[in-house]
Amino acid sequence: MTEENKNLTIIDDWEVPSKEERETILSFEDESQSWHIYTDVPKHARKYEKFIDQSKPHRKGYSVNGGKLAMIEGYFKDNVYISVAQSTPRQYTTEQRERARERMKELRTKNKL
Repeated sequence: MTEENKNLTIIDDWEVPSKEERETILSFEDESQSWHIYTDVPKHARKYEKFIDQSKPHRKGYSVNGGKLAMIEGYFKDNVYISVAQSTPRQYTTEQRERARERMKELRTKNKL
């Protein structure tokens, strides 16, 4: 067993919760100055998997349906910078949409030449 694998627990039969029950929890431990993540949202698990510190204990859960990564739990590497933001779709006025339409029309005609 490699050094990397002895800290890893794999769960092959992870039951993915319903969308209403899924969660992603990021917490900061001040004493160790490290970030911990738990997520059972498959999209988040795949996104943050590469940031997990393999030298510390961590878990990965793979879906019963298809065996894809569906859950991770562990600590982030020390040199990782992660920003979490939720954005709302921009609301355009009728005039702004019309100007954008005209700009795109001009670009399309230029590119056809």
